Amino acid sequence: MDNLRLALLDRRRLGDFERLLGGREFGGCYCALWRLPAEGWEERCKERPRENFEDTRRRVIEGRHVGFLVIREADGVVVGWTGSGPKTAFPLMKDRPGSRLGPFEDSIWAVGCIAVAFSCRSQGYAREIVRLLVEEARKAGARAIEACPLESAEEAGAWRGSKAMYEALGFAAAGSEQANEKVVFRMEKVLAPS
Repeated sequence: MDNLRLALLDRRRLGDFERLLGGREFGGCYCALWRLPAEGWEERCKERPRENFEDTRRRVIEGRHVGFLVIREADGVVVGWTGSGPKTAFPLMKDRPGSRLGPFEDSIWAVGCIAVAFSCRSQGYAREIVRLLVEEARKAGARAIEACPLESAEEAGAWRGSKAMYEALGFAAAGSEQANEKVVFRMEKVLAPS
């Protein structure tokens, strides 16, 4: 397994972020799902993805937390992205299925998405990204970290990770709810102070 590291997205890395998430494999979301209204989401990603990128870019320039690029240590290549961090950095999580079952506060971190480049999939990167996020949350003084995987591991929900992966990393189910035709879990890992 390659060694990975997380790099907080800042203005110097916006080009890397745009190149990674701008291709067909990530569908034009630019990790704006947890900040922009869900109404018209699919159409906006498909027809007007620049709106999503500009929202992310504006937030980064304003110094707001958006997430982390995932960098392979051996060669410095950006191999993934995770829209994760303090839950309050993602305003719509307050009302989204699964996440709304838990507290909405700075001391709770959330794993919003895990995006791994196609060429780097099936190498255990998603699991390592979550492990690194747990450590980042712990260092930041978070009291817990949550994730909200879907019941099935279909491609449409793979960006959230799987319930089994979170369980293997010490997360426990802390509730679930029906959303459309899927069950969304709230998985939580309580963090001991370092």
